[in-house]
Amino acid sequence: MKKNLVSLVSLVCLVGLVSLTSCKKENTQGNGTQFRATMEDCNAAKTELNGTALEWVSGDQIAVYGTAGCGIYSATPQTPATTAVFDNVSGETGNSPFRAFYPTTLTTDGVNITLPATQTYVEGSINQFPMYAESSNDQLTFKNLCGVLALNLTKANINISSITITANSAVNGTFAVDNTTGTPILSDGNGTNTVTLNCATAQSISSGKVFYIALPATQVLGISLYTDDGRVCEKVVKSTVQLTIDRNTINTVTFGENDMEFVRVMSGTTSSSNRLPTNCSYSYSYTQQLLLSSELSGAAVVTGIDFYYEGPRSSVSRNLEIYLTNTTTSSFYGGFVPYDNTTFVQVFNDFKLFTIGWCHIDFATPFTYDGTSNLLITVRDGTGTWNGSQNFRVHDVTGGLGRAASTDANSYNPATVSTYTGSVLNYRSDMRLHYDDSAK
Repeated sequence: MKKNLVSLVSLVCLVGLVSLTSCKKENTQGNGTQFRATMEDCNAAKTELNGTALEWVSGDQIAVYGTAGCGIYSATPQTPATTAVFDNVSGETGNSPFRAFYPTTLTTDGVNITLPATQTYVEGSINQFPMYAESSNDQLTFKNLCGVLALNLTKANINISSITITANSAVNGTFAVDNTTGTPILSDGNGTNTVTLNCATAQSISSGKVFYIALPATQVLGISLYTDDGRVCEKVVKSTVQLTIDRNTINTVTFGENDMEFVRVMSGTTSSSNRLPTNCSYSYSYTQQLLLSSELSGAAVVTGIDFYYEGPRSSVSRNLEIYLTNTTTSSFYGGFVPYDNTTFVQVFNDFKLFTIGWCHIDFATPFTYDGTSNLLITVRDGTGTWNGSQNFRVHDVTGGLGRAASTDANSYNPATVSTYTGSVLNYRSDMRLHYDDSAK
């Protein structure tokens, strides 16, 4: 189920960077051997970054371009450490005008800058926040090129492995820098509209944690949070809400315990089928699908399931019984899995209205998946009437993980399912499983 953003904290200014990536050193001593550099001053950001990413540290490096080419300079912090003296360690800069870049990997030509499609999580701060300076002398005043989206997340028993941001414009790739007014503006981005923050070690958000992501000026459209057990929480920004990122700002978004639901998405190379999870072309149908233990990453309490309905009708209503089962069966080449009232747990028995898009089915009885078996999903359709060929989204699989039978004659009886032939299918419904995290 998709939920909307719940809390927007007003914008505050940003100043910051963290440890820099070293450039390859050359054994060439450049002229213009020293620069003095300051950061853009905006103290309001200090509490936002927990005071850990506000100052130059010894060994930080910048790339400075001049008439002779590019020189690399290493920092000796001053007091306050928002100022540093940078001494040449490689390359030759020559004379002014000077163009300076942080980090040194930000540019390869001294003109355009390149923003990465992936960023690395840093505890309480942001890694390699891009900055730019122009000068006619040895005094460099760096300006921040991006803003920051700060995600404040709190939810028990969840470990975040990565976060993907979707925007309405390019947020990675090569950009031109326009510094005509003294305030750098990025334009002509040629990358994609997504950027991903990767955590080298999955981060627990049980006690709350803030994740900082650098973005050029843009509007955020969606936020996807991925867990270390393969689930995702997708947040979509409502069209009536503008989540705007501006240069040199932090925009903080808070998701609390009840604002995030992580689901396991089963999908792949997608297509459409009128046979799974139910066949609306017939009065009755019976289907089974297998999810392998290798796809599920451990025990869980499953509280609901989503299927993706594609139409062509805008909606259909079907009378469904859904059963979940822990099973050792790994394919349907030998037929349907026989019904067993001691292992088949009925989780839903009612009419379900399907409308275009993801359709959620909340389980009347949560199902305990044991974490080691394969998971069998059985859907019995006893509607008694047909609605024509209506499609659901499916994805390709191997190994016969789907089986389906349909008829207009009589409703299928699970107790005699072994007598039904049906067809083995090498595709499976696109689906999302909902877990009860409090049960972990």
